[in-house]
Amino acid sequence: MTAEKAVQPAARRKRVQRLKRLIILSLMTAILTPTVLCVILFNRLHVLEKQIDRLETAVADMQEEQAAAVQAAGTNFGFSEGVVFHLELVQPPEPEEPKETDSAEDEPDVDMQEEEPVRKVYLTFDDGPSSNTNKILDILAQYDVKATFFVVGKEGEWAEDAYRRIVEEGHTLGMHSYTHVYQSIYESVEAYAEDLNRLKDYLYEVTGVESQFVRFPGGSSNTVSDISMREFITYLNEEGITYFDWNVSSGDAGGRLLEAEEIVANCINGMGNKDTVVILMHDAAGRPTTVEALPALIERIQEMENTELLPITDDTLPVQHIKSQKETED
Repeated sequence: MTAEKAVQPAARRKRVQRLKRLIILSLMTAILTPTVLCVILFNRLHVLEKQIDRLETAVADMQEEQAAAVQAAGTNFGFSEGVVFHLELVQPPEPEEPKETDSAEDEPDVDMQEEEPVRKVYLTFDDGPSSNTNKILDILAQYDVKATFFVVGKEGEWAEDAYRRIVEEGHTLGMHSYTHVYQSIYESVEAYAEDLNRLKDYLYEVTGVESQFVRFPGGSSNTVSDISMREFITYLNEEGITYFDWNVSSGDAGGRLLEAEEIVANCINGMGNKDTVVILMHDAAGRPTTVEALPALIERIQEMENTELLPITDDTLPVQHIKSQKETED
């Protein structure tokens, strides 16, 4: 009987210990399971965000290509508001007729020939900076050509270095948008202003340049915005900011990756006999053939007579697909 009494406490202690271990294991499981699930969900969310970013970039590229295709088809086709556009290019003034005079001193020099107007070509790059931006800057430096970059908001030392290099090497730093997310940018004029000012302040902080040039994501003739683009243009006019579209598209933003030769051909053929040429290109990641095409394109343009490659400045005649409401009424 004494032996049985001695065994019972020992058995009881073992049961208590097992129960304690079971309780501890249950608590650890209750704590660790949500933690592990959170880690798994966080990783999946991160992957989804990357996929969404890639999809948004692809959609944005397709929308810009669509806008370029519409613009290239011609002007004044009578589409609905926000799609109707026409190029606002000013032709060189007609030479004045020589005044009649009896004085031989006033007669023009027979050897003097009338100067031909110089065609101005502007290379513009959207959606950077990216890994391709420095490659493009290297090529521009090699050919001593200045261009214009309509950038988006990218953070990190590499991006800030790219913004500064654009400025330091004499190119024009323009604004595209901070986020490049069409739905949020074009939700309202206030939303567009907030996005643009965020980019403007960021670029000023990094480079000391207060950019005054803008290109709308998708162009002013985009078909994404439910709000008339004239409202956004009016806002820019009030802020003293000039927007630029394009009248030649390289076609490098489409769903299919063009060969370098195709990009060059699109640009050269699109120039035609235009006196002012604004070429749309992209320095976004995933556009390696744009980099490959650039040397040949520059060489072809430099071979043309009376043609200059220039960056956009305050003196540049804007190429714009549509006007503000006020300009239309005037």
